[in-house]
Amino acid sequence: MITQAPFPPDIRLEKEIKSLSGAGYKVLVVCNQYDKALNPSFEYCEIRRVKALFNSIKMNRIINFPIFFNPRYIYQVFISITNFKPSFIHAHDLPMVPIAWLFGKLFRLPVIFDMHENYPEALRAFKKKGVINFIFKNYSAAKFLEKICLKRVDIIITVVQENMNRLIADGVDKKKIFVVSNTVDLNTFGKDPVIEEIKEKYNEKIVLLYTGYVSPERGLDTVVKGVSFLKDIFKNIVLVIIGNGIEVNNLKMIADDLLIRDYVEFIEWPGHDKLSTFYNVADICISPQPQCEFWDTTVPHKLFEYMSQCSPVLAANSKVISRIISETNSGMIYKSGDPKDFAEKVQKMLSSDIPFGENGLIAVQEKYNWEKDSQVLIKLYQNFELN
Repeated sequence: MITQAPFPPDIRLEKEIKSLSGAGYKVLVVCNQYDKALNPSFEYCEIRRVKALFNSIKMNRIINFPIFFNPRYIYQVFISITNFKPSFIHAHDLPMVPIAWLFGKLFRLPVIFDMHENYPEALRAFKKKGVINFIFKNYSAAKFLEKICLKRVDIIITVVQENMNRLIADGVDKKKIFVVSNTVDLNTFGKDPVIEEIKEKYNEKIVLLYTGYVSPERGLDTVVKGVSFLKDIFKNIVLVIIGNGIEVNNLKMIADDLLIRDYVEFIEWPGHDKLSTFYNVADICISPQPQCEFWDTTVPHKLFEYMSQCSPVLAANSKVISRIISETNSGMIYKSGDPKDFAEKVQKMLSSDIPFGENGLIAVQEKYNWEKDSQVLIKLYQNFELN
């Protein structure tokens, strides 16, 4: 496997590697490193890193950039293939596919393109500016590169049917596309002990909870603004945002401007193993990803994590999340960018007798779980070997 990010942690890679290891496959991950002090292992695979050379994380990011054209990374992939002698090259996301294809041709190895998201549309949604981003994170260039790569790889993995449909509409052979979603591993997620101090802190509160990365394209500004319509109706309501990201300060300023700072709490990311108690105290969990081409063709892990913890979900009207919530009756949908509609749906959910949380839990137990998705992953490997 090759990835441009440091590893671990990465929820998707960890689940895939663990499942493949359990099926008898030996896995090597080639990844990046920015912090010399961080050299974590993952018991189910080998890891080889493009080593950080400096004590400064910023300097290491510069010297390792861009990872997909960087000779240090290309050399590490070459050495790893030479020594490890793999049967597959599994590339995580679009930037890794050209390297995978190059070495696939060189060593006559099949290439798997694991499409975590609609990468070109992600670049457009992120709206990153500057010369570097224009050159290396350009929507048009990424769209062109994706079109080339889709024709040349042997297997394509998407996380939702909607993205698979997009590829088929663009002429990609349906037979080489498989859906392995971002579902939750019910055997491991949310099994941590309850922290009594957290339960006591929110005991008298109505808790709206968001967990995950805090960035502009997530639509959290709508959620924060929505609280301003709720504070006079529910005096004990609190929006808890757990996560790090460049949007945190902007959201704090929005809360200050609307005089709702006492109703919005920001908590730094504690790690997945510390979230159980927060799910336990949440009245509604928020999935705020707005309707756009990017979010219409992907699904975040957090949706299934919320559902697995029996939490009612309130989500913006991006297509995939709306489809799943409507199908499972696990929550309600509000209009993207509409704080007032968000607030109205909060009120409706809090007064509803529908067992949204229980419905979501049943759906995860029966359909949307990693045990089922891992079987697709393992089978696509096995079938390719047989052919």
